[in-house]
Amino acid sequence: MNDDDFLDVLRAAAEEFDPVPAGVLRDASAALALRALDAELAALVESEALVRGDGPLVLAFESDRVTVSLEIHDGVVRGLVTGAEGEAVVETPRSRRAVPISDGWFTATEVPAGLVRIRVTAADGTPVVTQWTSS
Repeated sequence: MNDDDFLDVLRAAAEEFDPVPAGVLRDASAALALRALDAELAALVESEALVRGDGPLVLAFESDRVTVSLEIHDGVVRGLVTGAEGEAVVETPRSRRAVPISDGWFTATEVPAGLVRIRVTAADGTPVVTQWTSS
């Protein structure tokens, strides 16, 4: 058994015998949202998820300056951005990774399951961040 396998066993035991209370998860999500006080929030305007099967999660976010359409599937986040150029920063509670935006598109691979959001810079320099979503 390697270290990753051992950690998976420990996580499963902790989840079964001592799960994190819902209030703690809510408060943690609120604290993570505060990390973007300087950014304009792109709100979720459309969500499409397959009820059955392993299909992609499709989301659309809008702010006054930027739109971000996402497809999340099997650790890959692919997005189409309008109103911003440069790079998209794919954030999880434990990581941040910048990927280039090319012709409006970006792709990030090996994104861990769980909460994710996207940060871009609008054409006028305003930082814009999507709401957290579960991948």
